[in-house]
Amino acid sequence: METVRVIYHHEDDGWWAESPDVDGWYAAGQSYAEVHQLALDGIPFALEREAQIEHFVPADEHVAA
Repeated sequence: METVRVIYHHEDDGWWAESPDVDGWYAAGQSYAEVHQLALDGIPFALEREAQIEHFVPADEHVAA
């Protein structure tokens, strides 16, 4: 199974994520949990197959998944 990296970013007004392994894919939302779920649903949809997702969150951020 392919491994796909998802990199999360925290801004003042919410979170967003991108993947260097899936061209053009990104997600945005109000909370980390929301964007995390969008990644879990969106990456396989974008790839049209299942994938192992590795989540990368900035080291100085505290998140509750």
